[in-house]
Amino acid sequence: MKKKVNIKLILETLEGKYSIPMMAEIYTGNPYKSLVSCILSLRNRDEITFPIAEKLFKAADTPKKIAEMPYDKLCSYIKSINYYKTKAENIQTISRTLLERYKGQVPDDMDELLKFRGVGRKTANIVISVGFEKPGIAVDTHVHRICNRLGYVNTKNPDETEMELRKKLPQDYWRVINRLFVLHGKNICKPVNPMCNACSIIDYCNQVGVIKNRGKQR
Repeated sequence: MKKKVNIKLILETLEGKYSIPMMAEIYTGNPYKSLVSCILSLRNRDEITFPIAEKLFKAADTPKKIAEMPYDKLCSYIKSINYYKTKAENIQTISRTLLERYKGQVPDDMDELLKFRGVGRKTANIVISVGFEKPGIAVDTHVHRICNRLGYVNTKNPDETEMELRKKLPQDYWRVINRLFVLHGKNICKPVNPMCNACSIIDYCNQVGVIKNRGKQR
């Protein structure tokens, strides 16, 4: 028998389990730092990204300062990050575009954010939800995987998951679902061999597609 997925109870349970990550806490309310740090974090762990982002922001923390920074110098600050050369190009291009077209201000509009090179829906939603503190649903592989495992959605990719969540997830939870499911996905609900025996929300999970795990199984 399929379990009823009480998403409100699930998110409230996880809220009591996981603290706010340092990057999200410090860059909340700062659209530009949220945007740059998110670009840096793509395909990197936050534990690696955060110290590097902070080092960069101590030297340059505005579109003007980063746009005027020599490319090689920018690369030297972020060289420990994967694809640092491409990310440095994208960050400088975005910074110059902000100065030329947006009076140096990051737009809070999804369509405008998606015009920037290197910015996809997940990054745009993080800028909106973290930087502007407005409703946005950032869906990465963790959010996509967990929503489908729970049986809350039945989708094929993160973009489809975002669209479904926009239809059925109460807006009060839009901003928190990414933070909570990313942490849960990294620690418990892993892609392979999820730790179902240690899962605080197992009683609400349908374990869709879970073949092998380290605990309870349907």
